Amino acid sequence: MDTRTLETFILAAEYENFRMAAEKLFITQPAVTFQIRQLEKEVGDKLFVKNGRQIMLTQTGRLFYQEAKLILKQYEKSVDNINRFRQGYDKSIRIAISPLLADTILPSILRVYTKQHPNVELSIKVLESKDIPTVVENGTVDIGLSSLPGSAKVNTLKIHEESVALVCSHDGYDAESGPVIDAKNLLENDIIFTDNHPAYWDDIKLELKKHMSTYKLMKVSQSHITKRFVLEGIGISFLPKSIINREIMEGRLMEIPVTFMKLPTAGMYIIYKYEDETVTEFAEFISNFHYS
Repeated sequence: MDTRTLETFILAAEYENFRMAAEKLFITQPAVTFQIRQLEKEVGDKLFVKNGRQIMLTQTGRLFYQEAKLILKQYEKSVDNINRFRQGYDKSIRIAISPLLADTILPSILRVYTKQHPNVELSIKVLESKDIPTVVENGTVDIGLSSLPGSAKVNTLKIHEESVALVCSHDGYDAESGPVIDAKNLLENDIIFTDNHPAYWDDIKLELKKHMSTYKLMKVSQSHITKRFVLEGIGISFLPKSIINREIMEGRLMEIPVTFMKLPTAGMYIIYKYEDETVTEFAEFISNFHYS
């Protein structure tokens, strides 16, 4: 009983059609029939019966279909484990991370962590912050890095908090010779890109409503797209310092002081359910990482 025969059987069982299984596998229909007959000899019972011009799974066939899927799944897992061992991995961590954090802190974290822990295999899933607690709860991932805290069903640890700043494209002047840019005038006359962070925009919108007589909002759900639009001079936005620091240092963005509004902060959170050694060590590494 080899894996190719099991794959043939599974497709034939799902379609209950040898011709369609043959087309999917790029083999002939007689080859499918032969493999099924050989498998029936090994199992010791019929797996399919004819019903007119159609075929149907027998009771044994329905039972063996479930077993065949488990056998293939275990086979793939075993091959994967052997390949990981050959590559030097003996531990693994499955991580879910929000797009904002993937675009800012993740590259620096991976660069340092993988050098210090070459035996740990990391797999990354990028999800919106609101969806991360669910995949941690159901065990799809081991740990989440999110812009929002998790639910009551998981453990949440705040690892970083940073300022949020109003930014616009650079006007080309240096700090000494350039005109003073008034934040209120900027907010009244430029498009304000909103909703690029899951936590703080409700607070900012309340502050705008409280202090501004007129303004124009445009929703842009991704922070890196917002930054690109601001760099192109299309509008302005409030973004966490970590995502704009480089562009400010390079003179491509300007941070505009806002004195008449209370600006929120943006948090970063680790979310996890189980405290095994590898996850705990990774969480500790993230907590002690220097965020600039």
